[in-house]
Amino acid sequence: MSRSRRRRGRHARPSAHGPGTIVRLLPGSAARPVCIVLGGVGGIALVAVVALTPDSPPRRPGRAVVQVVRPATVAPSPAPSVAPGVPDLGNDARDEAAVAYYRSRGRPAAAHVREAIWTAPILRVYTDLPGSDANAPAAIALCRTGAAYLESRSRAPVVFVHARERDGYPVLANKMDSADDCRLGRVP
Repeated sequence: MSRSRRRRGRHARPSAHGPGTIVRLLPGSAARPVCIVLGGVGGIALVAVVALTPDSPPRRPGRAVVQVVRPATVAPSPAPSVAPGVPDLGNDARDEAAVAYYRSRGRPAAAHVREAIWTAPILRVYTDLPGSDANAPAAIALCRTGAAYLESRSRAPVVFVHARERDGYPVLANKMDSADDCRLGRVP
């Protein structure tokens, strides 16, 4: 083993150019209070720099700040026209046309529909059925009617029929694709 390696053993002293330089220059009893004072002074200096920095707009780290200035002469653009009752495919929205479709079918199960929401690519049908009605005839009928509604609008027939609110909206029946029969695979 070389001499330089033997010197750097377990009891080697820090180099004179490292952070321990100040500590080595002080007697043992004074080192700790001096380090605490230096740390406190450094912390106060950091707080002062942050507090005295000119105000800037708040932003999240890592995100570019972009300010858009609009001329006062620009008129607001009109909202895109959408046929009444048909939700915009890009946004989650209540699908009143789906509720109307259920009502027009006149089935007794349609009376259980409280709300239909389009959360692309899923039609979620909220009912007043209890959570224990998983795979019940009414839930299956609502799922099949929802699938027919989506297919009539050239959408994939993906439907989830949910139970009432007080039961926590569990899924009672669902259809994931055109080959699915609306029955849940395993009912808890």
